[in-house]
Amino acid sequence: MGCATGIVKYLVFLANLLFALAGLALIIIGILIKFNVSEVTKILPTDFGLAPILSIIIGAIVFVTAFLGCCGAVKESTCMLTTYAIILLTIFILQVAIGVYAFLQIRDKPAFNKAIEENVRKTFDNMRQSHEANETMQITQRWLKCCGVFGPYDYEDRSEKVPVSCCQNINVQCPSTNNEVHTEGCAPKLQQELEKSSKVIGGVAIGIAVIEIVGAIFGLCLASSIRNSYRRHIYA
Repeated sequence: MGCATGIVKYLVFLANLLFALAGLALIIIGILIKFNVSEVTKILPTDFGLAPILSIIIGAIVFVTAFLGCCGAVKESTCMLTTYAIILLTIFILQVAIGVYAFLQIRDKPAFNKAIEENVRKTFDNMRQSHEANETMQITQRWLKCCGVFGPYDYEDRSEKVPVSCCQNINVQCPSTNNEVHTEGCAPKLQQELEKSSKVIGGVAIGIAVIEIVGAIFGLCLASSIRNSYRRHIYA
């Protein structure tokens, strides 16, 4: 095996080691969100509420793919490396398709904001009848530092005391007439957070896509180099 092939081999191994760690990170993040802040995801539209599950699934796929790449590079297995490259290219194509779909969905900003508003309003209206809705709203208000659907006056309109979760200091009771209450509603705050997060996620997704293409090219080049090396050795 030549020097260049050896360098590519170790580059593929190191890149996939990082991939494996990234996959584990996605799995852990998905599990933590699912079990620790699952109440918050219930206030999101169905597509966004599936984010923790998608994170676990994608993390598992990335981990298995990285494992194939690492093993293929160490064992110099052309079969593993080729399979690894094909999986990476398949993930890349699916990622582009999902990205285009997500972009088209979020691009329709009025519909996007309306969906968020409807879900927050539904949860807020069910607070009296449903313990689950009440808990979801309370946790959302603490997490996003917001109050009601559009502000603390939502509670006042139905003659209710503003809950402690709306207060800047949740350890004390605070009236809605002073500066201790969060004045921003949860619907606009959630819209802002999702838009902000989507930009970060989009940037990360582009970075991962570039790495996937490079990894697939390196994997195929290494597999081809190993195959040619074996042929030269056999016919030497």
